[in-house]
Amino acid sequence: MDNINYKFYKPFIVRSYEVGENSSITMPVLCDYFQEAAGLHAHELQFDIKELHKKGLTWVLYKMTVEVIGYPKRWEKVTVQTWPSVGDGFKAFRDYKLVDENKNTLALGVSQWIVLDIKKRRAVKLPESISDFGQQVDSHVLKPVGNLNPPADSKQVFITKVSSYDLDMNNHPNNVAYIKWLTGYIDDESISNKICYNFQIQYIAEAAKNDNIYLNYSIEISGDEQIIHHSITNSKDGKVLAIARSLWK
Repeated sequence: MDNINYKFYKPFIVRSYEVGENSSITMPVLCDYFQEAAGLHAHELQFDIKELHKKGLTWVLYKMTVEVIGYPKRWEKVTVQTWPSVGDGFKAFRDYKLVDENKNTLALGVSQWIVLDIKKRRAVKLPESISDFGQQVDSHVLKPVGNLNPPADSKQVFITKVSSYDLDMNNHPNNVAYIKWLTGYIDDESISNKICYNFQIQYIAEAAKNDNIYLNYSIEISGDEQIIHHSITNSKDGKVLAIARSLWK
């Protein structure tokens, strides 16, 4: 394809309904911005989810890491910069940068995606038309997340039943729904008035509508910082759906 933009720029205005009690956006909203920009860029490059569905394939987010320097506040204008970055034969990597109106960096991210055969529910090798784009940039803005371990000696709480509003175009909970569940239900005074500045997630299994979701977490306290090890599980079969690690300060 000629005249293709390997870097994509998507502006956002922070809406009132996207901010929390401190008037800033949250980690799930930031990840929404990143994924919206990624989807628009994939559409421009002609390998978005709708194009893959025509071939019996779909995109699945496998891992993601996000680091925040500062969260934008209500009505601020920001821009997500995103581009496919170097990966391997089965994982497509994508980098992200959030900047303010003065081009100051507010957040960075790296995601790892796999292509899934919808019928076989199995990962397949990336089509060359996709993998070739990732060779344009040979480094990442952050170190991609490795394998994460579930929390040990964790507290478990029931958090939600999967609703229709959680579902995406694959008819499973949206990637950001998992992030909301992992970060929004931690009932512990040690993180009250603290903000999540680093978040790593590994997606493991799918959930479906009406499944009951449980959150498991343990907290390490290091001075003014808290490191949380989280996982979410499906009560139907006890499967771990996702594992995460986050830093709050």
